Amino acid sequence: MRISPYSPIGIFDSGIGGILIAKEIKTYMPNECIIYFGDTKNMPYGNKSKEFIRNNSIKIVSFLYKKKCKAIVIACNSITSNALDLIKKKFYKKILIFNVIDPIVKNKIFLSSKRIGIMGTPATINSNFYHKKIKKCFPHLEITQISTPLLATIIENGLEKIKINSIIKYYLNNLKSIDTLLLACTHYLFLKKKINNFYHGKVRLIDIQKIVVQEIQKKLFLNNLLCIYPQKRNNTIFYTSSSISPFFKEQVRIHFGENFFLKKNFLNFF
Repeated sequence: MRISPYSPIGIFDSGIGGILIAKEIKTYMPNECIIYFGDTKNMPYGNKSKEFIRNNSIKIVSFLYKKKCKAIVIACNSITSNALDLIKKKFYKKILIFNVIDPIVKNKIFLSSKRIGIMGTPATINSNFYHKKIKKCFPHLEITQISTPLLATIIENGLEKIKINSIIKYYLNNLKSIDTLLLACTHYLFLKKKINNFYHGKVRLIDIQKIVVQEIQKKLFLNNLLCIYPQKRNNTIFYTSSSISPFFKEQVRIHFGENFFLKKNFLNFF
């Protein structure tokens, strides 16, 4: 497969969470074309088995690979923590693979932390992926992890329909003695303001999007794949595996204006 700097970047997630990563890519690399896939039919991945996550992830990466993407961004912590090894093995030397965990766990931001909290889906927390990687790089850290199984689905369906504040408070009451918080699910990035309000700004929330996208930009440049010049058709395409929810559509329009295409009910092989 022939790729070039003008080839698109593929991004995938269980649903809406990766949209914020896609938006950050557009902010830092405005000339890039993006193909986004949200497996809205099967979300949340955080409550699925490891086997399910691995099987579906390979199907989605295969789809994006066939779209001639020059790089794949796994914008889902549950997928990264349970299927990254398999994805890398299947697509070794075929395409650049990025994820939302590795750039975070090796970032120097943790050097000034003492007690960090990690909140994520059951699949992410149970994998212990974050804990092992962070401890390897920063053994001085005291780490507390909590599983938050309700949040991703609530966020996917729209925050205003549910009393989200009481659920956030319920979970975060178990993460009080920390100085830094890692939101280990891209869906949770939609809650940053509410979480910051809970802590009255006294707990540092790691800027995941910025760290991840800077890593992508750096590696694309080193591999001569960064798109420097504007393209004639600089569009972002969103595919989903089910009907697009009003909140999904609303968030896409908020973050991308009118310069995108939505393709519903695609990938019927799920």
